[in-house]
Amino acid sequence: MKKKSLMPKTVSQNPVILPSKELIIEMVQIFFDNQYKGIFPIFHKPTFMSFLRSDEFNPVTFIEQPPITTPLQPNTVVLLAILALCARLHKTLPDALNASLDFGWHARKLVLAEFDNPTLSNVQALCVLSSHEWGEGNASRSYMYVGLAARMAMILGLNEEPTGTNELENEVRRRAIWGVYMMDRCNSSGRKGHSCISLSDIHVRLPDHERNFIFGEIQSQCFRNDIDKLETDRSKISCNGFMIYLFEIWREIGTWVGLTGSKLDPLAPWDPESSFYKLSKKLDKFEETLPTSLHFSHLEEHISYGSAADFAYFHGLCFLCRIFLNREYFYALPDIGPRGWWNDLTAQLFDTLDNLDLITKRLKPMNLMVIAPFTGFQVFTAGATSLYIAAYPAKVLKQHFPDQSIQRFKARARDCLTTLNSWKQSWGLGKNWIETLHKLQEMFSEVADLQDDEIRHSISDYGNIENTMQILHVLSDDTTGDEALNAMNNLDLSSIFPDWNEAMNLYN
Repeated sequence: MKKKSLMPKTVSQNPVILPSKELIIEMVQIFFDNQYKGIFPIFHKPTFMSFLRSDEFNPVTFIEQPPITTPLQPNTVVLLAILALCARLHKTLPDALNASLDFGWHARKLVLAEFDNPTLSNVQALCVLSSHEWGEGNASRSYMYVGLAARMAMILGLNEEPTGTNELENEVRRRAIWGVYMMDRCNSSGRKGHSCISLSDIHVRLPDHERNFIFGEIQSQCFRNDIDKLETDRSKISCNGFMIYLFEIWREIGTWVGLTGSKLDPLAPWDPESSFYKLSKKLDKFEETLPTSLHFSHLEEHISYGSAADFAYFHGLCFLCRIFLNREYFYALPDIGPRGWWNDLTAQLFDTLDNLDLITKRLKPMNLMVIAPFTGFQVFTAGATSLYIAAYPAKVLKQHFPDQSIQRFKARARDCLTTLNSWKQSWGLGKNWIETLHKLQEMFSEVADLQDDEIRHSISDYGNIENTMQILHVLSDDTTGDEALNAMNNLDLSSIFPDWNEAMNLYN
């Protein structure tokens, strides 16, 4: 596949000219209203915006003659990285996408000059720039930037609990290393991912609640490893703190699905020693011990409170974990394993898809969704999984779930395509997800066309698959006379559904 050029033809190589102060403030506000709500709560908004509104910030001279800034104020590369990430989301900016690309090119130019100069600002800028490159489909460049950010952070000692007297700056330092960690976990998820930073290297407390951070009233949080301890009061842990914990579960699930999954796991999924069982129980425990305020049933309360974007991003990650797990065994026989096992797994898959879809349906009309690569991947996953379910034999599905219609899942897939289409002008990566969903539509429709009552009889007559423990290998290589059976047998999830890491590389 043809590689993208390092710099789009539309990008100017002349010295960057910043737009007006008013326009810059509007684009930075978009960052705080949107991208900040995902994995980049790494800037103190009141201080940041106050600087941009002050006489000290002059867009005409800021790049060539930048003023001396404090650790809470943006330097030139931070500002350019944010403009690169968010100019594309400005609704009235002329040629917004090319503006993003232009700011991104100049930010990279400054990064090259700063790659051996570890500073807190450069760590922050590299994280933001890494996400910009993800969105443009430049996976390798994004991976290198977050790796450089991780090493800068280690050199600066951001991985150690800060000891300074300024608690607000201490909190920014903590958030910087956790921002690196979360961006790294996005980059390193899946079968081909390799982490740049280990949890064992991070010895700082989890981020404080957003309200405390905004007002500068920092309260001491627990360390990540303390979350599982009985004496830890989970009600005091911030949403961002729980998301940091969840990212490691997501990485474990993504790695198992990508490298082992249902086809290669030697144990049945209901076996307490199987990876599926252990990962499911870990996710169950995580969900069960969340404070009541973070239960998904409180979405409306978070909308009213103004925290819906953070809340939805967190739960979107949680729903991805469950979908990736349960999808592995959806095409197993309904009567396998302990009584009702498949029905429970499938009901949970359906409920999770409903909730993931609800996030988009509820928040998108209010412009409360974080429009970022990982959010796009969540929408893509909802659409692709819905198509996968719609290809299941309709009569069998109706027998076990009479309230679930194949047409309902097809309609959801179309809705997901509509959502991705609405973002494709902002994110280059989204165009490929749209193409992939169209291809999945064609492929799964072909499988569905081959299905009839005899298929399920043939599968049921094949024998007791509990003896083989290979749930998706229901059919042997010598099964004869039924093209549809072979089609279903070839539904290899690891090749059909790209994991997060591979989905990011699709556009390269």
